[in-house]
Amino acid sequence: MLVDYRKRDTYLHKTSPKVLLLGTLLVIVASILWTHPLYCGVMLGLLVILGKVAKFPWSQIKWFFKIIIIPVIFIMIIQAFSLDTSLLHSHYKEVILFYLLPGERLGFNLGGLLYGLAASMKIYMVVLAVAILGYTVSPSDFIQMISRLRFASRQFVFIFSTAWRFIPIIQKQIRHLLDAQKTRGMELDKGKLIERVRKLIPIVTPLLSNSLETGDQIALSMEARAFGAKTKNKFIKPMQYSLRDRLTNYLLLVALVLLIYAYTLGYGVL
Repeated sequence: MLVDYRKRDTYLHKTSPKVLLLGTLLVIVASILWTHPLYCGVMLGLLVILGKVAKFPWSQIKWFFKIIIIPVIFIMIIQAFSLDTSLLHSHYKEVILFYLLPGERLGFNLGGLLYGLAASMKIYMVVLAVAILGYTVSPSDFIQMISRLRFASRQFVFIFSTAWRFIPIIQKQIRHLLDAQKTRGMELDKGKLIERVRKLIPIVTPLLSNSLETGDQIALSMEARAFGAKTKNKFIKPMQYSLRDRLTNYLLLVALVLLIYAYTLGYGVL
């Protein structure tokens, strides 16, 4: 996850993981169906409000938003110049802001620009929704929810839980190794791309060694706890599903159905 889970006394933290997962699914479906930047902007605004309600640590995800700014601008420009206007249903497809080449060739289409803007906002929508999900749902609750699914085998749950728990640990080890190299005077941010890659080679060996050691410890723990035995799973803290969660769940289901139905009527389409 982009943001680690933190225990907080907020409305979203008290909500059932099933409801939060359904809300994330609603955002993903909206990002697939909608092509109008206005609808995407409203959804993105709602996600920002939910993040403020949940006391979301914006500083932890700010780096990601900065990285994708250049690809987002690139997407908008490419769409404005090359988008097939038959994909658009509004009058914006006929508006040409300017031509790049003489003779009215390679026009900068307003509809394509708006289409690219919507596509860019979809990236922020999905990333922010998934980040809020990871911030408000503890790994144990998420794993418990998945393990209760009938089609989820123990091997799948184990792989998912291991990745969820130990990827942040590996990321932390990478940061520590990078800090250690910087204290030794190595300038990792300077030089050409090939030189930067070469400077990262000394980090690979200790990182691989730590990962293998962690894997060996996991294998020993699995063997000591009789992993694979045919027994029913038990949880220290069973998931609770309150009346408020049920009502919220029904509202999200209705919203999902209405979203798909509205899309068939042309709403959300540029």
